[in-house]
Amino acid sequence: MSLPLIGPDQDFAIWAVLIGLAGFGFWCERFPWGRKYSGVMLLITAAIVLANLRIIPTSAAAYDVVWDYLVPIAIPLLLFEADLKRIVRESGPTLIAFIIGSAAVVAGTLIGVVLFDLGPNEAELAGIFTGTYIGGGLNFAAVAEATGMQDDNMLTAAVAADQVITNLHFLLIIFIPGIAWMANKYPTHHMDNAVVFDVESGRNVHRIADLDIAGLMTALALAFALAATGKILADLIGMSDYSILVITVLALMIATVLPQQVEKLSGHREAGNVLMFIFLASVGAGADIWKLIEIGPVLFLFASVIIIVHLVILFGVGKILKLDLAELAMASAVCIGGPASAPALASAKGWRDLLIPGLLLGSLGYAGGSFIGVSVVAWLR
Repeated sequence: MSLPLIGPDQDFAIWAVLIGLAGFGFWCERFPWGRKYSGVMLLITAAIVLANLRIIPTSAAAYDVVWDYLVPIAIPLLLFEADLKRIVRESGPTLIAFIIGSAAVVAGTLIGVVLFDLGPNEAELAGIFTGTYIGGGLNFAAVAEATGMQDDNMLTAAVAADQVITNLHFLLIIFIPGIAWMANKYPTHHMDNAVVFDVESGRNVHRIADLDIAGLMTALALAFALAATGKILADLIGMSDYSILVITVLALMIATVLPQQVEKLSGHREAGNVLMFIFLASVGAGADIWKLIEIGPVLFLFASVIIIVHLVILFGVGKILKLDLAELAMASAVCIGGPASAPALASAKGWRDLLIPGLLLGSLGYAGGSFIGVSVVAWLR
């Protein structure tokens, strides 16, 4: 096999490519076509192409740094808004729908495991899909890190399946409330009072209107401090492999106990997303395209089963409990797609009153999805 143009020991060059790929993903999402096909999918595709054309290495020490340092820092940065008291107080009936949807994801995962042979990494893949479908991509990284799942081919195939099925799910969620038969079966208060509004224009995607540099540096320092403390505590209690979960708990405690202080932080969500995009670029860089073709189809089917079971249970139990159709749709959107789905759905359907509950429940998914995903792994091993 020929040597790559950029060798595995050329750390600065590799970092330049990883950061460039992350920037490419964000740049793509400025445009309708980029948001349609997902900046994440486009940056991962670019990373796969570069690696398989032997421009960048498929394994390098720089990629290990991403796992060891960037993921533990990204988690607190993205959890600083997860004030559990506010989530319970302001999310209302949508919280009930979100809990039902999360339980349905677990049920769908277990059914999928019975239907498909996922190979020797079955438990880890089941946990990763459970986590990512209860809150989004942050949990994908956290569960993979906590369970030691670092097979780049499997992870890249899982990301691809997740992204495609998530996008199809979101299109379905937009479509479902418009079906007359469905609207006649559920309360439709939010749909009856929908107001057209725009919470996010293409010009403003991934831009920070008012960045406080001191607030950003404080957020980064706090994230590093929580990561350090979490690793120390995990070692002390004999759970070194699960330090990610300890870091998650610490970040939730800060967000819940000190919400006013956390509000003074700045740019932490954006910084966390940058680190997650770099993580995904490193995962794509380690993938063998022929392996992806071999293992990809079964993961697409597995992800599809999870989504189908999730929708059947959520809307079935929601009908019994007489939950509003829009609340069920919003809960499903943020459960599967994460917090970013809330403004997209609220804007598309005019559900202004569900924007804040959707964002809060997306944060709840970040908070709890990793624990549920790791629990599924432990159960199946």
